[in-house]
Amino acid sequence: MAQTPSLAPLSYLVNPPYNRLVAYPSGDPDEVESRIRQLEQLDITGLDFQGRLKTDRLSILGKGVVGIVVIGVTGNRRIAVKIRRVDARRPSLIQEAELLKIANSQNVGPVCLGGTADVLAMELVEGLSLPSWLESLKGRGRRTRVRSVVKPLLEQCLRMDAYGLDHGELSRAHKNVIISNDDIPRILDFESASLMRRPSNFTSLAQYLFVGGSIARKMVRMLGPVDREELLKCLRDYKAGGWKDAFKATTKVLGL
Repeated sequence: MAQTPSLAPLSYLVNPPYNRLVAYPSGDPDEVESRIRQLEQLDITGLDFQGRLKTDRLSILGKGVVGIVVIGVTGNRRIAVKIRRVDARRPSLIQEAELLKIANSQNVGPVCLGGTADVLAMELVEGLSLPSWLESLKGRGRRTRVRSVVKPLLEQCLRMDAYGLDHGELSRAHKNVIISNDDIPRILDFESASLMRRPSNFTSLAQYLFVGGSIARKMVRMLGPVDREELLKCLRDYKAGGWKDAFKATTKVLGL
């Protein structure tokens, strides 16, 4: 069987297996044509099917209930492209694009490069998920590297909380945080974000990192023991509204 080329110009996308991912999962011809027009609108000239996940013989960056994420090509640049699933309950990606732009205004998230109803173009952030990054750390200097990632990550959450933007998925940060190749933490995937509910980014992420589960155990091994009761008190103070002072107290308890 001939190997399917990973790099597909837009003209290829009407054919299998590309069409089934462009209009996942049906490959409906009208939906495919519509998405091709939207890709053109965003100056995307092709899709490069590479990544750690595989769907229908093609490699991709990610797959969720709302969309498929693939690498796109615009000019000489590689970007991340999210394409809305045909069966998604969400009717459009435009709101996600707007929320990502708000996150960008707080120096959070991949840079939004444009969005339409079915396509969201973003900066491509290459790196490892938080658990994989922790597993990759070897030898001396691990503690310093972890501190240099965790504190800026919590600061991003603080900025979003102060703005009033709730990410909504940071209690599952293994899916939504990536550590870039130069050890810069980035928060991804704002499809569940909202300005309408009380933000809990900082407390959600702090609990994920330090209160329970396998990541918290790894953090203790990397950074040393944490006074759990004192940490929980700091998080309660943060929730009560004294977030600036509570943030400082939390980072002190964590040795950051």
